[in-house]
Amino acid sequence: MGNFYFDEMVKSFSKLEQVDAILLAGSRAVQADDELSDYDVYIYTSNDIPVEVRKEITDQYCSYMEINNQYWETEDDGVLKDGTEIELIYRNIDWLDKELNRVVNVYQASTGYSTCFWYNLLNSKVLYERDGKAGILIDKYSVSYPGELKRNIISKNYPLLNSSMPAYRNQIKKALARNDIISVNHRIAEFIASYFDIVFAINEMPHPGEKKLINIALHNCNKLPELFEHNLTALLLQISSANAADNKQILSLIDEIVERLTQLLVQEGLAG
Repeated sequence: MGNFYFDEMVKSFSKLEQVDAILLAGSRAVQADDELSDYDVYIYTSNDIPVEVRKEITDQYCSYMEINNQYWETEDDGVLKDGTEIELIYRNIDWLDKELNRVVNVYQASTGYSTCFWYNLLNSKVLYERDGKAGILIDKYSVSYPGELKRNIISKNYPLLNSSMPAYRNQIKKALARNDIISVNHRIAEFIASYFDIVFAINEMPHPGEKKLINIALHNCNKLPELFEHNLTALLLQISSANAADNKQILSLIDEIVERLTQLLVQEGLAG
C-alpha cells in the first residue's frame, strides 16, 4: 500500500495461525482517500487473537494504540509511526458469512444500514487470505441485488419515516415541542438512516455506510427523489434552530422529503 509501517503490520498479522484473511476497506480500498482518511483494516479470524499478541505487533508499528476497544466491535485503534490513523477490526469470518446470508439470501431488512456488511465486503481489497477464504466469500456474495430484499427494506423503513405510530416524524414533532434538541438530532439521524436505506434499495445498491452519503448517491444512483440534495441539505441546516418558525420548517422539510420519496416509489412500482 506504499506505507512501510502499514505493510509490515499486515505481514506480521498474516503470520498468525488464527488469521484467515485481512481486508482493507473504506476510502483507501477504493482509492477515494484524502488527507483525513485512515486505514480501515478487517482481520478475519477463526479463533480470537490474544490481546497481548495484538499489542506486541502493534507496538512495533504504531506510535499510539488503544488495545481492545469494545465500543462497537473488537478493535485496536491508533496511529501508525508515520502519523496515519488506523483501525484494526476483528471479526469471525463464519459470523460474517451468517450475517450476509441473513440479508442477501434470506432477505432480512434492518431499520437503516440493512446492507452495509455486504457493501463492506464487496468493496474491500484482499491483502491476505489463507486457503482463499476471503475470495470464496466475495464470490459467494457477488450476486445481483435480490428484488425481495429491496421490497423488505422499503416495507420495514418507509412506515417509520412518517406514517406509523412510532414514526420518526412523530417523535421529532414531540421533541421540537419540548425544545429537546438532543432528541431532535437523534431522531433526524434515524430518519435519514432509514431514508438512505430506502434510496439505496431502490437503486439496488448495497448501503455504503455513514460517510459522504449525499455525494455517493449523486454519483452512483440513477434513481433519486426530486430535490434530493437540496431538501436534505436544507433539513440539516435547520436542525440547530430553536424558534417556533424554524421548528415548523423542519417538519415541512421532512414532509417534502417523504413526499418526493413516495413519488419515486410510485414511479418505480414499489409503493403500497
